[in-house]
Amino acid sequence: MKFRPLHRDFGVEVLGFDTQTGGTEAEIDALRSAWDAHGLLLFRGGGRLSPERQLEIAAWFGPPPPVANGGKDDFVTVLRNDDAAGSVMLPFHSDLTYTDHPIHGICLHAIALPQGATATTFVSGTAGWRHLPQDLKDDVEGTTLRHKLDMFASGYDWPVFIAEHPTVLPHPRTGQPVLFVTQYHADRILEFDDGRSRAVLEHLFAHLYADEARYDHIWQLHDLLMIDNIALQHARMAHADPAEGERALQRVALSDATLDELVERARAQEAARA
Repeated sequence: MKFRPLHRDFGVEVLGFDTQTGGTEAEIDALRSAWDAHGLLLFRGGGRLSPERQLEIAAWFGPPPPVANGGKDDFVTVLRNDDAAGSVMLPFHSDLTYTDHPIHGICLHAIALPQGATATTFVSGTAGWRHLPQDLKDDVEGTTLRHKLDMFASGYDWPVFIAEHPTVLPHPRTGQPVLFVTQYHADRILEFDDGRSRAVLEHLFAHLYADEARYDHIWQLHDLLMIDNIALQHARMAHADPAEGERALQRVALSDATLDELVERARAQEAARA
């Protein structure tokens, strides 16, 4: 088994591993080490995986274990571009940072793709911190960022989600510092007034999302991606129009809580704030 870099700072393609039948103890140990080191593993050319096999592979990278998205044994779901969640443009983010329990890992498997190219774009918060100019490091180290999501205007029957995390987050597995600032959900650095917070966040965004910091993953049918959702952020840079063909990504998440549990916690927090 070998690993081929995808980007100068993060991500590797796994070569010489059979996604259908592989999984010796030594192979799993090597894959976990590579995931910790690189944050993104690409398995290509292994054919379509059953939901059960994808769930098995994703579980190698816990704890936490794979989580049922709605608490109803839906451990494997499918993101489709005939639904807004699987089609609309999405700014850079890590899933569920606006809760107390962001997802740890995401496993995506391409089971249907349009004829034209379709992509997911990634950046690394770990590399973002490592390459950050020292004056910005001095500004944000030790501060707290409020993450927020309000879906009222989109018609979702959800509460307003608010969570606070260190702007520089120690990675829960590796201990490496992660610049935990996302374009989609960053609301305010609490130690700064509104004006300074906005200015600093704009500098951080410009640094994190510079062209050279990005890896554009052009999907091929049956690609399998194992994504560290704490270390990396992802974005959908263009609308995945269903008129151009079906796009379907089979998904497994590693998390401390189900989405239903997090919604109920956010409702309780919203009531307490009121």
